[in-house]
Amino acid sequence: MMAVAGAWAKGFWRDRAGVILTLLLPPLVYLLFAAIFGAGARGDIDTTVVLHDASRTPATAAIREAVSKDIGDRLRVVDDREAFDRAVIDGRADAGILIRPSTQGPPKLVIFSAAGRDVAASALQARLEPMAAALSGQVARPAPRVQTLQIGPQGDVQATYYAGAVSVMFVFFAAMHGAMGGLDERRSGLQSRLALARGGLGPILGGRAVWLTAVGVIQSAAVFVAAWVKLPDLAPWQMAAAAMTALAVGFCAAGLALALTAACRSREQAQPLTTFVVLLLAALGGSMAPRFLMPEAFRNLGWITPHAWAIEAYQAVIWRGEFTSTVIAAWAVMAGLGAGGLGVARMLERRRAAR
Repeated sequence: MMAVAGAWAKGFWRDRAGVILTLLLPPLVYLLFAAIFGAGARGDIDTTVVLHDASRTPATAAIREAVSKDIGDRLRVVDDREAFDRAVIDGRADAGILIRPSTQGPPKLVIFSAAGRDVAASALQARLEPMAAALSGQVARPAPRVQTLQIGPQGDVQATYYAGAVSVMFVFFAAMHGAMGGLDERRSGLQSRLALARGGLGPILGGRAVWLTAVGVIQSAAVFVAAWVKLPDLAPWQMAAAAMTALAVGFCAAGLALALTAACRSREQAQPLTTFVVLLLAALGGSMAPRFLMPEAFRNLGWITPHAWAIEAYQAVIWRGEFTSTVIAAWAVMAGLGAGGLGVARMLERRRAAR
């Protein structure tokens, strides 16, 4: 027993890259997660806000200036009420502030939010309450003076959101796990024999990509079937667009998984690396928690992940019932990442085979 343990220990220490990935990545994941979610846990939410002044009086101009100083660069002022509502419903703003005229007393502040953005609306309400109390001439308010209203689609937005978010995360986990089978084929020599018999590495990697994509689509379908009773009523075009999104997610995961495993020499290297990448992409992309809970820097950084694009596409076609340019852009981004990953995997495998 001790001899076996000693042999495994020697093998572990000889694999320097595996040692680094095993011992360095866990604390790095902790530091990244603490930075990404720490602000939300403390209540320091970087809420993006849109403001519309329906009164446009000298008094409301002073309110706009005070709100702008308090919120800073995360505030955007719009002159059109329709643009105000659209920004909140589309998610480009986490919440909206409407300054309404009042025939009696000072102007009224009303917070607008979409379903599922209650945290952002509550945080903004707490920041505006002292301002509303000052406008009314009261230092201590007996009741809340800032009203909150919800606009846009109604229903269980959390179930809809996490159906897309969770499916994306586990599609990537499954793709990374499945792609590691190629490491076993490479180590046993089966990959080289197949390449000689089947005309090179292209058909082999293509076949792996097709299978991993199919598994990803099936996995996404299973998640949405489980969430079906919580989803809004879907038109045929919405189901088709959601299926296309699932296909893009599966292909993207397959290409990136094949590229990562092609860069590794062994399972000992691939397992911690792929786990780290999947967790990092899921955290930045919003699969673990909505991105509006993150600091602004991480929220913007999330757009480099396929997860953020996939979740936005699912939200647009399933929840909001909209087919916009953002959906097409999401498909293009994910297809491009999948194709790029497949190309990188082929290049790395050909280099290794030529040695």
